[in-house]
Amino acid sequence: MTKNILLTLVISLLAASLGFTSCKNGTNNNTMPADSLLIDSSSIQNPDTNVNHGALADSSWDQAAKTFTPDALTKNDSTSKNLTKTQGKSKISPLSFGNPFRPQELLDGLTKAQKGDLRGAIVDFDRCIVKNVKNFNAYFYKAKALIELKEPQNALPNLNLAIENQPTNPMFYYYRGKLFYDQGNPDKAFTDFDKAVSLKADFPDALNYRGVTREVSGKHAEAIEDYKAAIAANPDYATAYYNKGTSEAALGQYKEALASFSKCIELDPKKVMSFMNRGNCYVMLKDYPSAITDYTAAIALDPENSDAYYNRGAAYHFSGNKNACNDWQKAQSLGNKRSADMLKEYCK
Repeated sequence: MTKNILLTLVISLLAASLGFTSCKNGTNNNTMPADSLLIDSSSIQNPDTNVNHGALADSSWDQAAKTFTPDALTKNDSTSKNLTKTQGKSKISPLSFGNPFRPQELLDGLTKAQKGDLRGAIVDFDRCIVKNVKNFNAYFYKAKALIELKEPQNALPNLNLAIENQPTNPMFYYYRGKLFYDQGNPDKAFTDFDKAVSLKADFPDALNYRGVTREVSGKHAEAIEDYKAAIAANPDYATAYYNKGTSEAALGQYKEALASFSKCIELDPKKVMSFMNRGNCYVMLKDYPSAITDYTAAIALDPENSDAYYNRGAAYHFSGNKNACNDWQKAQSLGNKRSADMLKEYCK
């Protein structure tokens, strides 16, 4: 899932006004004076996470398949336990007799999905539905396969049917919320993430994404509370720390944002945007050497990142270092259009 939030730092050289703006859909809506420097990050990529939610359906096909193995059913399904006892040493699988929402066709589909045969898996999930039109598991996993095949328009009706037939499963609302968010409907997404959290209060991903929907609506204080709850449920949730930092920065809480980005870097040291945004915070606090260190780290991770060169050039400029012009030249060569203005204004 892509979180299209552009974290922007505007520094006016004349008015010395400083501010972060978090903008929806990667669009910067600031009108800047001609004599200002813009320190700007690229759009934030918010990757999916495979957090184990226990009784919830895990987002990986491997975990899903394990959930429906004969051993798992024998341990967890009372019907299967009783039937297994009555069958004695019979070779008949408990899958053939157990919960009607866990038939053999479902396991066949999950096995195919594990191997990457999503089309074949969908055929099996459809076979489940033909046998039992209320099979919420089949609808859900069919929707998941369609999402991975980049067919969200076909996935949505199946998620609706999964929810209709099992309205108390938080994972179903979570997945539908992500679909709504990706389709540019944060209000519907919020409703589904909120429902998922109401059904499972310690659902880290749903809390994180509910925070995202609040953040893009400008409700940063509420978003921070969601990110804190997501971190409480999963202390190693790097993305939640990152998102918490963007909202803290938007509220001008730069020291708090520094701590959040630093924790994200500790957990995920290859996340370029954490170095970029922590560097932005250092600039806001006028700690230019630390900002330069972070932008340099971002460049090491992504040598073609024009924004990192542009930002480092600005930090060099503020610290009186002539390397600013070299960085702006490099940024321009990588396609950064603003660098031309900086070179014209400050590198004559």
